[in-house]
Amino acid sequence: MNPNLLKQLAIVVKQGSLSRACEQLYITQPTLTRSIQQLEMRVGAPVLIRTRYGVQPTEIGARLAQIGERILAETEQGEEVIRQFHSGYHNEFVIGIDPLWEFATVEQMTAYFMQEKRYVFHFRTGSAAAQIELLQKGELDFLLAPAHLTVKQGALDRQLLFRDRSGVFVGKKSALRGENTIISQEILEKQNWIVAGANAGFLDRPSELIGLKAASMAFTGSIRSVLYLLNTSEVLVRLPARLALMTGAVEIDQLIKVPGPKGPRRDIALWSRVDNLERPECMKVHELIRGFMQTLDDTVSTFELDL
Repeated sequence: MNPNLLKQLAIVVKQGSLSRACEQLYITQPTLTRSIQQLEMRVGAPVLIRTRYGVQPTEIGARLAQIGERILAETEQGEEVIRQFHSGYHNEFVIGIDPLWEFATVEQMTAYFMQEKRYVFHFRTGSAAAQIELLQKGELDFLLAPAHLTVKQGALDRQLLFRDRSGVFVGKKSALRGENTIISQEILEKQNWIVAGANAGFLDRPSELIGLKAASMAFTGSIRSVLYLLNTSEVLVRLPARLALMTGAVEIDQLIKVPGPKGPRRDIALWSRVDNLERPECMKVHELIRGFMQTLDDTVSTFELDL
């Protein structure tokens, strides 16, 4: 079967319209219609259904379109590999990163990895639990994420390299901002709380501070919305304190004291698959990332946190 027919079908299904697919493919509609007809002759059944709102795939059409999407992705990846080869790069490594880590370290991280001329780095941002799963499946080579997760870790290597601890931050409009004494349980329970890192496998939920009251909002895989609310409202939220302060988006007087023990550890670890570390190129990149994280831990302020 001609793979181009499957690629064209995938684009038609994604666009939901023959005319929009033609625009993307830079071909005429009669040409695309003939391609679909050739595919339907090969299948012996329709692959598309025309509706008043455009086109939809039949059952067999949807299955073939999925194969076409994979062919499109592999084709583009092949083109990128060729470009990397001509640019002198040896290999590409996919690195998952925690959203707050990305926001807090973007300046240092991009400057550090831009100096490396041997490898291409593909960074993917997402929640820790989802990224751990991708790492286990082999879709990530490395992961920079919280070290203490209640998720199945399997045959993964974890190296704790950046120290941090959870802290409670208040929005800039909160009356609690700048308070130097421990805030009572009674006052905390009356506040408007949100949750960051929902469903990510963290152990530092604010439930011990807010009692039975539900948090008004929860965010997974995003930090910009949380930082925006801390700048524009009176909300309270638990965050990795050192990383949050490194962003510059929150200030030290927004970090308040709460009853009970110190906040749980929120250290950042370098995660990788054990079998991956047997490959020489992976070991080189592992050491490269390790060096960056250790240098960052040694040079960035601890903001007088007990780490």
